Amino acid sequence: MKQYLTHIIFPIVILFFVSMSCTQIHYSTDPNDGISFSCDTLTFDTLFSTIPSRTKSFLIYNNTNNYLLISEIKLREGENSSFRFNFNGKIPSDNNTLKNAEIMPHDSLYVFVEMTATENNESTPIYIEDELLFSVNGNTTGVILNAYGQNAVIFREHSLSCDTTLTAEHCYLIFDYLHIPEGQTLTITEGVTLYFHNEAHLIVDGNIRCEGTLEQPIVMRGDRFDYIADVAHTPYDYMPGQWGNIYLQNNIGNYVFKYTHIRGGTLGMMLIGASRSKPLLTLENCVIHNMSGYGVYIQEGKANIANCEISNCGISCLLQLGGELTATHCTFANYYPWDIREAPAVLITNYILNGTRLSIFPIQNSTIENSIIFGSKNEELELQRDTFTNALYNVYIADCLIKAKKSDDAYFHNIIWSHSQNDLIPGTSYYYTDTVFINTSINNIEETGYFNFQLDRNAKACNTANYNVSSCYPIDLLGINRLADGKPDMGAYEHTIKPQTNSIYK
Repeated sequence: MKQYLTHIIFPIVILFFVSMSCTQIHYSTDPNDGISFSCDTLTFDTLFSTIPSRTKSFLIYNNTNNYLLISEIKLREGENSSFRFNFNGKIPSDNNTLKNAEIMPHDSLYVFVEMTATENNESTPIYIEDELLFSVNGNTTGVILNAYGQNAVIFREHSLSCDTTLTAEHCYLIFDYLHIPEGQTLTITEGVTLYFHNEAHLIVDGNIRCEGTLEQPIVMRGDRFDYIADVAHTPYDYMPGQWGNIYLQNNIGNYVFKYTHIRGGTLGMMLIGASRSKPLLTLENCVIHNMSGYGVYIQEGKANIANCEISNCGISCLLQLGGELTATHCTFANYYPWDIREAPAVLITNYILNGTRLSIFPIQNSTIENSIIFGSKNEELELQRDTFTNALYNVYIADCLIKAKKSDDAYFHNIIWSHSQNDLIPGTSYYYTDTVFINTSINNIEETGYFNFQLDRNAKACNTANYNVSSCYPIDLLGINRLADGKPDMGAYEHTIKPQTNSIYK
């Protein structure tokens, strides 16, 4: 019986598929039947010459009741185009043309687009445009493709062979690492931008001098110009962890950073020395912002930090582990919103305890004056002193605004202690509200703008800095004279009636 059924069913199945294969699809020829697109322009922002872009896409819709045959899909510039496309898995010919692609009734299909900007003789970005054209029933419609192409000098696993100077005639794109060997010095002049690819590092075993200016700062940032697909349309440039670290690891190194803006990396700056040999780090008028780890990590180094903002770090804005530190008119502000942060904005310690193993790092000096230590945690300053030995712990913190519980330790002098905004005012049902900065949020960029750590007009840091200390740094991070009214403010920014628009991260 089973053999009999098989002899009957098998021919029926064959006839079914044969009949299906003979069925012809009738394509509409009506000029009124056409396609539409999910966008009229596909933009790639700025791209570096010779570096392929990330893939972008858009949708084609057939909203009719009929099959449509797209007789031709092509790039307007043909084989000379900087763009490439893929239609629903189909690759075009060498002249960027694809013939006879169908789309079913009430269906949609993806088009994927990439581009590679060619090298040019311009030092500034150049506009690149093409159009992807679709011909259906005698009508041709298309989607505009555009981008900006930027020439760049590319360093890929590159180690300098001699003293080198980078100028603003070019921008620079770093893959994997840029290494300054022992005995070599890298000098970076005003207006230079260094773009770091994902997990790219700056490794300094020699020396480095970054000589930016107020008008033309040096910028170190990630290489992405596109936006996150979120409600706020947040630029990737605003996000942490886009690239790697800056390692300053020569025991006798001399590192100078002036008017340098470093943002969006993993670890802003790691200074490593030894007990008998301490490298010298100078940070003046710098911004280190949005690091997924530490902002500045100092281990057995000698650091002088003045007029700097170090902000929004996934661990601490500043860690001093032994060595020497002088920080004057600095703003340490940590409102890192992308993860849970356990560490305070500033941590000063003279030991590491790893299990039962104790490592001591004597602090010869830690002086912080006329500065602000603030953030979203209840306690934004932590002093850790070894209690097992009598290791040196020479700390002096004076004329600062600090978010922490009041301390009578001899380390502190003339401190304005700020209550947590989570603390109730005694005897009331109201919470303390210590407003310090203009904007500490990224919740709605279009309405509130980006983080702005200039001083709010009601900040307790206004008019309370030590004048004698301020006289050593009379001009603030934005070029304002903090001594003009005779009442300088704490932190890196002098408050003004009309604060400057904060473009310091852009």
